[in-house]
Amino acid sequence: MLILPLHRPLSRATFPLVTTVLILVNVLVFFGWQSGDEAAMARTQQHYLQSDLGRYEVPAYERYLLGKRRMDLLEQFNQVPASARPEYVASRTLTDIAFIAALRSGELFTDDADAEAWDVARSEYDAQIDRIFTLRHLLRSSEIDPWRMVSSAFLHGGIMHLLGNMLFLLALGLLVEGAIGSGRFLGVYLLGAVGASAASLMWRWGEAGGGLGASGAVAALMGAFCVVWGRQPVRLFYWVGVVFDYVRAPAIWLLPVWLGWEVWNLIASDHLEIGFDAHAGGIVSGAIMGALLVVTNHVRHDFIRDAEPETRTDDRWQRAQLHLGRMQLAEAERLLEELAREQPALFDVRLALYQVARNGQRGGAMAGRGAGLLAINTLDSEEVREQIEVLAELDAAALALDPADRIALARRWLDAGQLNAAEAALLPAAGNDPAEQAHLWFRLALGWRDRHAEDAHQRVLRVLTQRYPHQPEADKARFLLAELVGEEELEPAATVVG
Repeated sequence: MLILPLHRPLSRATFPLVTTVLILVNVLVFFGWQSGDEAAMARTQQHYLQSDLGRYEVPAYERYLLGKRRMDLLEQFNQVPASARPEYVASRTLTDIAFIAALRSGELFTDDADAEAWDVARSEYDAQIDRIFTLRHLLRSSEIDPWRMVSSAFLHGGIMHLLGNMLFLLALGLLVEGAIGSGRFLGVYLLGAVGASAASLMWRWGEAGGGLGASGAVAALMGAFCVVWGRQPVRLFYWVGVVFDYVRAPAIWLLPVWLGWEVWNLIASDHLEIGFDAHAGGIVSGAIMGALLVVTNHVRHDFIRDAEPETRTDDRWQRAQLHLGRMQLAEAERLLEELAREQPALFDVRLALYQVARNGQRGGAMAGRGAGLLAINTLDSEEVREQIEVLAELDAAALALDPADRIALARRWLDAGQLNAAEAALLPAAGNDPAEQAHLWFRLALGWRDRHAEDAHQRVLRVLTQRYPHQPEADKARFLLAELVGEEELEPAATVVG
């Protein structure tokens, strides 16, 4: 499940300075200080396996588990093949604070000579461990270290981990930083990281493990956003399974949804090794801080109110609609053009301007405004449906879209998974680049196949072989059709549709 508030556009007026700095710091840490850690970790583990450490620490770990009566971990340890146990214990010593302390105390060794030999081998190994940036700063599950509770929020385990967190940080930072101010925003972020780390420590105390990532601090921004924006309706993008769309809802409604999702996964999917505990702790911490900011009146209500489109705070939109209903096109057009100049990206205003030109039978204006409407990049299903209808009207009125714009439109709709819309854009033969068009038709066919729409899949493949019989994609289409219909070979069609 993905829910992302996308309520305000990024502009000079809304530019979130601290959010941008935090993103740059996270990126710098990952591509700078963490960049060589994976290779260094592999070398360090290889050193461990080639040294005598395993000979001393494997039996010591077994004695440690027996002494602590950790029968669950002992059973897990006994299931590890003997040849793999040194590697297993090596990974445990990276974050198991209690085991490391017991080793250093000497209580796990039955012979003083073994303890001294271990200490020499371990010193060299520890020197290598200390040079690994990530291991020096990640949160360890059974250790209270204030620095690590913050520093771990600037570490990431991979590029996708980083990109996902930075996407949420940008979207939430744009809305939260503007609503509470840059200084307070930084405080919420850093204290949220501490709150998320504290929740993780409470949940996982006694375990051997570690945590890293900005998601706990970002979760605090989620909690703060819900409370600070409160009952203000906001525009949200949601993605559940294969269903995605935009919806408007009060921000506070997201608090039980986001928190409930994290708690549910913490209980039902804790084996996934994702910090649902830190996420839940971050959301709660952020919500508490957001409530304190609201109570102490440290919220910029003007910023929140200004997020509501101006077309809904005066009566020009309603008056324009009234004029349209009465076919008073000149009056409607004047009001709509005012709104379009102030907010050029509003879809409904652009659509109304197109309708004025269509109702007035002004072909030139209809073509230009229709092209402008089709150029708006939207994933809203209702807006895409409107765009498909406009495209069909332009085609019927012989006001064909520029071929390059039509190809770009088809490509955009394919990228967004709007297959019906993409096919509507591709149906009239357009442009002088058959290779590009054949490629798009083939992508469309594969899109239908991925949705298990076999009839549409075959239909599009046949259209491709008929329109572009000499393109490489046509050969691929004939091959796929032969497999589907059981024919040995399909000859290129003699005629080209359209």
